[in-house]
Amino acid sequence: MENLYQYAYLSCIRPEVSLTRVYEIVQVSRKNNRNANITGILVFDGWRFFQYIEGADDTVLDLVRKLRQDERHHQFTELLSTPFAGPRLFRNWSMGYSVTADETLLTAFTRLTPGEVVLRIPDLVDSVDLEP
Repeated sequence: MENLYQYAYLSCIRPEVSLTRVYEIVQVSRKNNRNANITGILVFDGWRFFQYIEGADDTVLDLVRKLRQDERHHQFTELLSTPFAGPRLFRNWSMGYSVTADETLLTAFTRLTPGEVVLRIPDLVDSVDLEP
């Protein structure tokens, strides 16, 4: 049985990054996540990202280090970082992707405890592009 880890963060896209790049990021990330057995969801509201990822602890923490160094986004805010017993919330998704026009939705996550973040994730998945 693998030691699972879950991680969630908010960040802002840098102004110089084209919005068309976001879809490219999703496609590459899906492939990489599938290869690394990482599952989760990415939500984008036009200027902010919310991402929740889950997988083997060492694999997730390695990805988090890479995400923190990615210059396509900034104002990285950790919301959740903890081992967990499972089951995975998104076991069938290498990375679900959702775009929201509700600018208050992601802001609300900054005021939640880590446990509340996990409980509110289903609120984000009304319309999700699961996989191509």
